[in-house]
Amino acid sequence: MGTCTEPATVLIEARSQIDGGLAYGALETRVYACDEHARTARTEWVRPPLTPFTAIAEPVASHQCGDAVDAH
Repeated sequence: MGTCTEPATVLIEARSQIDGGLAYGALETRVYACDEHARTARTEWVRPPLTPFTAIAEPVASHQCGDAVDAH
């Protein structure tokens, strides 16, 4: 996603929308970011029609900022 190689501190989950955006469907992608790039990950790295959510209490150890994982 980016060129930063700092250790990740945040996991952003990108989910598809269902029901016209009133509910959210399957997890599509996971994007890891450092504190400095967390906002960028949510606003620029996750693009519509996917919706970004900051994952709570998810492990980010062994990931670097900019890592992305297809959740399929």
